[in-house]
Amino acid sequence: MQIADDLLRIAKGEVLDDVWNRHVYSVDASYYEIAPAAIVHPVDEQDVSQICEYSSSNRIPITARGAGTGLLGQSLSDGGIILDFTKHMNRVVEIENDYVIVQPGIVKGILDKELKKKNKFLPPDPASSNYCTIGGMIADNSSGIHCLGYGNTIDFIEEISVVYPDGKRGFAGTGKFDSQMKKLFELLSPFTGIIRDGYPRVSKNSCGYRLDAVMAEGKFQPHKAFAASEGTLGIMTSAKLRILDIPIHRYIMVLGFEDMLAALSTVPAILKFSPVALEMMDHTIVSFRGKATGNTGCLLFVEFVGNSSNAEEHLTQCRQHLAGQCSVLEYASDDQSLTKIWQARKGALNDIMKMTIGNRKPIGLIEDTVVHPDYLAEHAASLLQTYRENRLDYVMFGHVGDGNLHTRPIIDLDSEPEIEMIKRIADSVFAKVIKSGGTITGEHGDGLARVGYIEMMYGKQLTALFSQVKKLFDPGFTMNPGKKVLVQQ
Repeated sequence: MQIADDLLRIAKGEVLDDVWNRHVYSVDASYYEIAPAAIVHPVDEQDVSQICEYSSSNRIPITARGAGTGLLGQSLSDGGIILDFTKHMNRVVEIENDYVIVQPGIVKGILDKELKKKNKFLPPDPASSNYCTIGGMIADNSSGIHCLGYGNTIDFIEEISVVYPDGKRGFAGTGKFDSQMKKLFELLSPFTGIIRDGYPRVSKNSCGYRLDAVMAEGKFQPHKAFAASEGTLGIMTSAKLRILDIPIHRYIMVLGFEDMLAALSTVPAILKFSPVALEMMDHTIVSFRGKATGNTGCLLFVEFVGNSSNAEEHLTQCRQHLAGQCSVLEYASDDQSLTKIWQARKGALNDIMKMTIGNRKPIGLIEDTVVHPDYLAEHAASLLQTYRENRLDYVMFGHVGDGNLHTRPIIDLDSEPEIEMIKRIADSVFAKVIKSGGTITGEHGDGLARVGYIEMMYGKQLTALFSQVKKLFDPGFTMNPGKKVLVQQ
């Protein structure tokens, strides 16, 4: 194939274009199947730069890929070039007291082990931590279980090195950035009011471009433009991330409720005791995992941390406040038990992927909505009503402390009526979420599945600004096209 032959002359890393590898890279954790023309394992930034220059000159799409854990087709390329960073560009470059510098292909779980040796950690911890990469986490603005207490990936990025579509290398951090980033500032400055008022008032968001973080509180933070950008503006080659000390004390309790709405109605009260994690597994997950016993139609996992006795005090006060409303099924404060409990919660997504009822499978489209926690029980009740009206089985769990519900109706993708039904449901659910001030995607991104809903989320002005940002960085629309911005305008 011509593209692969050209790349062999350009790149030091391996170039693959055989049928088997093109098939392997035609899928990710979504339900899409889209084959690339070639795959490259870049060795270094120079490789990335030369491949991007080739891609841009020949108008060939290029897509960065980590572990392929994206749920919405983010890492798939239709007839383009895929850069897989996991083989060579996967190192920890530097660890200091308050930051770490990494290459994009490093697996989060491996980074966790290296940081733990120094009693440090990077808080964002998605369910796929054992195999997802830091590059992918930045591209989607991943969050995870402990986002409630610590924040999202976007909150920990301090500096970033990037290769632009034309092959030029760039750099951005707070107070220091390249000429391309200066152009971004000039583009966004007239729209600060629209940006300030146009974003949802929730604690996590990976919909569209995060211009609100770029222009937050009068500070220009251009490096944050790449968080949640899904590789559509440039390709990251290294990132400096803020890290924290591992807390001295950690306490967790698992609470059992009769049903989900009873559990969710307690969320606002639990939040007053400042947990760092507040997670839910509904009976649809609990029973599938074979864990349902007694008063456990729905489980809440609540964790408190601190460097003194205050963490245990918060847990005790929370437990007393909930007396009579639920059962305390588990309590732990040692590392081994904490790890075991959280592994059970993180395993929920893997279990969902295995779940089938005949030809029907759990489908992600409305699976990542976020509302203010005060509206969460109402939002969940509305979803349940929608499922009942359409006679749909479903699964539901989530980061309920952030108001983030993960839910998937179980449908037959070979059935046109069922596909149309889920589109109608998405229109209705998204409209209600947006009206409440929430977001249609908290941490899973837009990908191919939700890019068409971005204008519904932000309106015409901000969506048009997203297109201008895309054109500024990628005028040829070669960087992961079809994500974030629908078409070249």
